[in-house]
Amino acid sequence: MKKLITLLLLFILIKTAMGQNNLYLDNNYECLTETRVSGLFQSKRKFLKETEFFPSKTTFNFSKNHSLLTEMESNKEKKYEAKYQFQCNKKKKLELINCEPTDNNNTYSIVLSLDTLRYRKILITDYWLDGIGKEVDYLHLAHGYCYSID
Repeated sequence: MKKLITLLLLFILIKTAMGQNNLYLDNNYECLTETRVSGLFQSKRKFLKETEFFPSKTTFNFSKNHSLLTEMESNKEKKYEAKYQFQCNKKKKLELINCEPTDNNNTYSIVLSLDTLRYRKILITDYWLDGIGKEVDYLHLAHGYCYSID
């Protein structure tokens, strides 16, 4: 009887440990862009147009419970290669993941909803705030949706 209880407790501990490991599994999504616009703002002038600043198809690879994102784009050979890394924060109430770049090579941010699997990428320059050049700020915005590829 003691062996049976010990075996049962061991089984429960292993199952619990395996359940906690599932929290840190990678989550991979393929994401398609629906709308992409770019523009500039200078004094009273504004200009937006459709653009291809952001690619139409990317892959989001999350790790460490959605705290690290590697964005991948397809190259000329139609194979995906890692482009940028982001540090992410998850808002539990809204199921939103806000991701900011980890290096200076990439300046745009990404927001992904885990409920709807819709995302937004946005880049806004700070030339106006910094007083650089002719104080023109550039905006690049993309909206799209993702689906799980796990």
